[in-house]
Amino acid sequence: MLPTRSMAGKSLLLLAVCAALTGCGDTIHGKAIAEPQVAVFHQRLDGKRFEEIYTEASDEFRAAAPKDKVFGLFSAIERKLGAVKSSSNVNWNVSSFNLATQVVLVQNTEFEHGKATETFTFHVSGAKAVLVGYNINSLDMLTN
Repeated sequence: MLPTRSMAGKSLLLLAVCAALTGCGDTIHGKAIAEPQVAVFHQRLDGKRFEEIYTEASDEFRAAAPKDKVFGLFSAIERKLGAVKSSSNVNWNVSSFNLATQVVLVQNTEFEHGKATETFTFHVSGAKAVLVGYNINSLDMLTN
């Protein structure tokens, strides 16, 4: 028996719904997927494993600034603020556009020698979060 037009239409509708739900999974679970990556970033930063941060980040991250500038920033954070003592989430946002999910996490972070507000931007796909952007704002870093 050949499929009828209505069966083909239902199949396409079912396929579209499945695709939409799969894309929504990143939006629904995006924050939970991205949050552990902040701790991974901090562990690598504290361990001076800057190369790992840089190579595991997205192409957009690497294109935003030359490697030596990124390593200079990470070195300055380590030198002026020290190791991470604690970090707490103060704001977050999850957005999806064209089946791409982006998660922004804003953290209040206490270091050994000061405080900072860090903003992490991740691209989430499936169960993986990849760093797209990092920003740190700290008066303590500027004045130490």
